[in-house]
Amino acid sequence: MELLVAVLVVGVGTLGTAKLTMLSTQNNRAALEHSLATMFAEDMLERIRANPQGGYGSALGDAPSGFVDCLSRSCSPPQLAAFDAVVWKCSLGRWLDEAPCDEARAAGALPARRQQAALPGGDGRVQIDAAGAVSIAVAWGANLAVLEGGR
Repeated sequence: MELLVAVLVVGVGTLGTAKLTMLSTQNNRAALEHSLATMFAEDMLERIRANPQGGYGSALGDAPSGFVDCLSRSCSPPQLAAFDAVVWKCSLGRWLDEAPCDEARAAGALPARRQQAALPGGDGRVQIDAAGAVSIAVAWGANLAVLEGGR
């Protein structure tokens, strides 16, 4: 009888340890994804600050449009904004396999597909109001991170 109780106690302890390990892994993954989302939002905010005449703006669900290679030539502010938008949207995760993303990778603006850190189903939006206040949202899975700032 004592042996059965001892086996039961050890079994429950082992299951508890396994559950804690699984929850810890899930929480670490969630923290990594939130950190990536914040990094992506801050990256776009800095791009907007560096090119205030660029005309940035996008919505959730907007696929990246035509890639303009601003690494190999000089670009106007709107062209640089288009470049930034493609690189940003392709970095988020949802649009990794789109043609503009492939063009950005070929030009060296993005790392190789296997080496690219991205969020599962990641997408983003940029809103700039008339006063110049910027709101950037990054969405992935059931999560949403919003960063607000000024130019």
